[in-house]
Amino acid sequence: MAQRPSSQIEVLSSNGGTDSSSNDSSNTDRPRSRFRAWHGAGLVLLFAVGGLLLYGFWPMLMGTVEEDERPDVEEAAVSGAQIEVVEVTPVDFPLRAEATGALAPWRQSAVSAEAGGRIVERPVEEGQRVAAGAVLYQLDDRDVRIELEEARSDLLQARAEYGVALRQGDVVLAPPDTSFVAERRAAFEDAQAAHARGEISDAALRTARRQYEAAQVLTGRDRSAVQAAVSGLAAAEQRLERAELALERTRVTAPYGGRIADLEAEVGQRVGAGEEVAKLLDDGRMKVRVDVLESDLVRMTEGGTVRARLPALDNRIVEGTIHAINPRVDPATGTGRVTVAVPNTDGRLVGGLFAYVELETERLPDRLVVPADAVLVRQGRDLVFRVDDGRAEWVYVEVGARSGDHVEITDGLQPGDRVAVAGHFALAHDAPVEVAEVREVAP
Repeated sequence: MAQRPSSQIEVLSSNGGTDSSSNDSSNTDRPRSRFRAWHGAGLVLLFAVGGLLLYGFWPMLMGTVEEDERPDVEEAAVSGAQIEVVEVTPVDFPLRAEATGALAPWRQSAVSAEAGGRIVERPVEEGQRVAAGAVLYQLDDRDVRIELEEARSDLLQARAEYGVALRQGDVVLAPPDTSFVAERRAAFEDAQAAHARGEISDAALRTARRQYEAAQVLTGRDRSAVQAAVSGLAAAEQRLERAELALERTRVTAPYGGRIADLEAEVGQRVGAGEEVAKLLDDGRMKVRVDVLESDLVRMTEGGTVRARLPALDNRIVEGTIHAINPRVDPATGTGRVTVAVPNTDGRLVGGLFAYVELETERLPDRLVVPADAVLVRQGRDLVFRVDDGRAEWVYVEVGARSGDHVEITDGLQPGDRVAVAGHFALAHDAPVEVAEVREVAP
């Protein structure tokens, strides 16, 4: 009886001691764990902020900031905008009509073979410049040369026979004019006068001419020519001329000086008579044919100035003249054709290039003109910035005629004023500016 309570007490004591210690341990560890996590996060945040501040201010602490990196506020406030200006002076202001067209050589021809044959030589290439008469193709001429030699032999024989006849007296030189010939000549002259007055017909005039010509032959005036025909000398001379012409036609030549284009045949190829083998371009100067409105056409004159802008050549401007004006307006479109001539001194202009063309319709003398970019619109009014003593002054102006990229100023400016044309779009009145370039007004 005494041992059971003792063991029970030990057991309870053992269990109770275990539970008590367990509870104490758990109650003590939980608050410590929360405190350590918050403290660690705060330390990390503190170190991060400190590192950023150190990174940002390290160059200043060490004295390594470059002098050029520090903004010069005072200098920025004082320096003016960079602008470009024109100086306004009275000039002749041509009004222009605009049109589009394509460049073409001043003249171009299709070159064809006059005879058929096989090509044995082609001494030219496309783009090459040639003089008038230069050989472009050479055809096989061996047969023609043989015929030429035969014609020369026949001519030599005919001349010999004619010379023998002349020596033997069979050929009588023309005697002096006889009364019969004089009579027929007078009759023919009367017939000509009567025909001019309308008194005789064409047939009667032909009869009088025949009688006069027959009288010349019968009296010996043309007897030597008759003998040459009878002896075959005239025929031999004609055969020689035909052979020489046939030989000439075996060479395809340039009809005038120019540039070769579109070669269509090669050596060894056979061509027929009349077949096109090349094109020849006379491009020492170029032309542009444009259609303009009838209201502009009637104000144009030959010799008026022209400006052609070529986008393919970096918007190059070529000065030209109005060469010809077609005196007819198409009633369906209300336009007429104008031919413009432009020089091609450097040979860079080629046929087919697209062109924007401005043609002079009228010329206004002694006008104040500025580029259209100089005129701005503020509060519904036109204005320019006049530059004086390093300041841009807001000046209202009256605008007159416009043409192309220039405009006439009728009021608000005086000769000698400088007007901003670039870098002025964001300016305010009396803003400080610096003139970077002075342009020339060239309307």
